[in-house]
Amino acid sequence: MRPLLVGLLLLALATGLAILHRRRKRRSRTLPRGARLDTTVVMCTAGYDATRRGQPVVLSEHIVLAALYDRQVAALVESAGASAASLRSELDQHLPASSETPADSAGIALSPAAAAIVERAEARTGGWRPPSPIDLVVAAQSAAEGCFAAALLTRACRDLDRASREPPRTPERGDPTGERVEVVFWNDDVTKMEAVQRLLVDCFGKDGLEATHFMLTVHFAGSAAAGAYPPDAAAALVARATEVARDRGMPIRITLGPAAEEMGFTWATEPAGATEALGRAPSTP
Repeated sequence: MRPLLVGLLLLALATGLAILHRRRKRRSRTLPRGARLDTTVVMCTAGYDATRRGQPVVLSEHIVLAALYDRQVAALVESAGASAASLRSELDQHLPASSETPADSAGIALSPAAAAIVERAEARTGGWRPPSPIDLVVAAQSAAEGCFAAALLTRACRDLDRASREPPRTPERGDPTGERVEVVFWNDDVTKMEAVQRLLVDCFGKDGLEATHFMLTVHFAGSAAAGAYPPDAAAALVARATEVARDRGMPIRITLGPAAEEMGFTWATEPAGATEALGRAPSTP
């Protein structure tokens, strides 16, 4: 079972990198059989991060960094006493900067340490379901000595395994502004993936890896919500992003929610434009 799971995740990684390499989006993208959508997005994002840094293998740090953009992982880390944004910053500083000569995506593979994390994540589920991004992060925290990601998680968070098994806390929705509306991105057959990444960076103030994670979520899920905001702020974000997209020749569709998502995806952080419209500090995990 374990070799099969590792093979599925490697296939997901290779598929995602091949899509990025071809620089095109397609309306229907079939996931490897038995793979989770959110885990596939994390693994593909980790592979992209490795290639852009010029590294030929995906390390444990790439997987943890990518997983920290997942909404549920960010919430788990917060419940365990840490900040997902702070952990992402430390991991990004530990890894090499982006390389002028990216690695060949066709030859990317999991390092032995990363493969071990995948196997531990699968063992944690008992083999009855594919591992989630939470399983990957919990498995990474239990990695052997010498793993920077494991040491970072252990230093910053209480026991993630125990925290993940506790009943989830009901989110507090004490929003004094009242009604909130989602900003939704939709997949299409024409818009290039790197163009979506640039739009997310330029209009929503996101770093490259966060933009990649969200873009891949839209690509595989068909649509995804970039956050929920007061109606006026959400409408302003949609209008601004749509105008920039049209000026760049992008037919991408950006609407006011809800998104047609089966997996409950949402962005872990709010777009900078919404923060300015709301007149408050950014809300990060």
